[in-house]
Parts: sequence; structure tokens; C-alpha cells
Amino acid sequence: MISNNSFFKEIPVIDIAPLVGPHDNLKSVRKTAKEIGNACKNIGFFYVKNHQIPQNHLDAVIPVMQEFFNLPEEEKMKIHIGKSDVFRGYTPLGKELTNAKYDWHECVDFGLDLEPNHPEVIAGDQLLGPNQWPENQPNFRKVLERHWDLTIVLGRRITEGLAMSLGLEKNFFAPFMSKSHSFMRISNYPPYGKNQEENVGDGIGAHIDYGFLTILFQDNIGGLVVKNADNEWVSAPIIPGTFLINIGHMIQRWTNDHYKATVHRVIPPKHKTRCSLPFFFEPNFDTVVVPLDEFCSKNNPPRYEPFHFGDYLESRFTTSYSDTMM
Repeated sequence: MISNNSFFKEIPVIDIAPLVGPHDNLKSVRKTAKEIGNACKNIGFFYVKNHQIPQNHLDAVIPVMQEFFNLPEEEKMKIHIGKSDVFRGYTPLGKELTNAKYDWHECVDFGLDLEPNHPEVIAGDQLLGPNQWPENQPNFRKVLERHWDLTIVLGRRITEGLAMSLGLEKNFFAPFMSKSHSFMRISNYPPYGKNQEENVGDGIGAHIDYGFLTILFQDNIGGLVVKNADNEWVSAPIIPGTFLINIGHMIQRWTNDHYKATVHRVIPPKHKTRCSLPFFFEPNFDTVVVPLDEFCSKNNPPRYEPFHFGDYLESRFTTSYSDTMM
């Protein structure tokens, strides 16, 4: 068996049709789960094809994102993240921190869209509330809300495959995802400006994702690179019709490092502007992540203490956006 985060040179493409359709061919389901397991064990990233998210929807996503990012700055600032109590909205170019450097991108963050009078919002549950939507762009909201609905379903299917790849029942993680505290982001990476500020790093600096599972849709520009065990940066090329999946730190903690999240970053394009839409499929806010017994033993004791996901999420948001809040 190849060790975690091995000397990989490319990222595999996995056909997940057996997971998203009827599970009537157990041999195919097991084969897909095994492929997911190999990718998680050795790379931390994989593409998925035959995911059943309609192409006509995907064809609409990048244009509505570009339409928003092409708006004048004062229009985008109308939904500035500082106007939200729950970290929803627009972050201007070069205002988000990774590794103490400012990332060279602008973005808009969205979560489960609950009105201010929703009982859970009134109860004061953390990080729950309304999204901010731009005025006079109804198709923007329509397309992104549909993306949310479709990707939540896809996240559950991939999570079933992950569970089976670990030798667990396919629904093992379902109770932890019943009210998934997911969020999604539209991101825009322009070429570096001639007068760029000091202390600006990559499009996004080198990091691992702190959550459970990331489901990435991107345009045809590219720029995401993944670090292998030889400290080489391996390109994650654009493969039409696929999503790029990576596991985050929550899976690493749950599996006691059996699966490890992989360092990656985004290099800004030289001439064109890159758009991407990562969807972060997460556990419920109140989930306590504890290394599973299946991956602990006398010779391999738990490497992590019990861990409240929601508290961690809030601390991460606060740190990342410390310079953007009004």
C-alpha cells in the first residue's frame, strides 16, 4: 500500500454513477468505494464524473458569476460581508488572509438561506441566517440556489462512498450530516495587478481545507495545484464534466490520520480571470468529531481530542475575515 500523500503525479477520475443511481449493482458500488478509498489514502483529491448534476445547469453557473464580478465595485459592496452577522456576502480583492498573507481573489460566501424570523435564527443558533443577494440579478440567485440544492445531494452520495471506503455502513455519517452546516463560495481570481499591495500571496495560499468535503466546480482557466509527498506541486487540470473533490481536516480527525487532507493552493492566472465555485459539505454545527474506534488501537492511540465542529468553524471564520468586517 502506498503511504498517505504519496508521490502522485496526477489526480484520478472516478465514475460515481453506481453511487448516485440505484445501488442495485453491489459489485460496482464496492469498486467505486474502493477507488474513493485509494484516492483519499494516497492523494486526498479525486475528480468525479457521471454525478448527475445537469450540464445545462453547469453551463449557467460561470456566466452568472462573471456577471456579478464584472459589476462596479460600489455595486458589489452593497452586499459586503461586513453587513452580515453570519459571514455571508462579498469580500473584496485581497482582503482575506491565509498564512498571514492576503489572498489575491474576491469572493461571495453563502450558507443555508434562513430568513431573520426563522425559529432557529431567532433562537440565536450560531452562523445561521440570511444570505445577501445582489439587486437586479434574479438569475444569479436562481442559479446559485439550484447549485446549493443539487450539491447537497451530491455531497451525501459521495459521503456514502467515503463511509463504505472506510469499511463502515454507507449511512454511518448521515446522522452527523442531517442538518449539514455547509457553505459555498463564488471566487474570482484576476491576474496580479501592477500596483498590487505588499504582503499579497497566491490566489489562495497553501492550506488544507478545515472541513469535511469540498466539491469544486471551476471554469476552464485552471490554477489549482496540489502538493505531493515529494513537495512537488501537481496541477489539477480542468476536466470537462467533472467536479474536483478533496477531503478536509474533519475526515482526517475522524479517521485518526488514516485519510489525510492534502495541502493545495491557487496560482493566479497570468492574463485571464479565473472563476471557481467550491462547495464545502460539512457536518452539523453541533457535531463532536472524535477519532473512530476502527482506526485506533494500542499501537495507534487517538491522535486528536474530541472536537466541537461549530465552535471551530466560528473561530476559523472570525480569523479569516478579521480585516473585512465593518
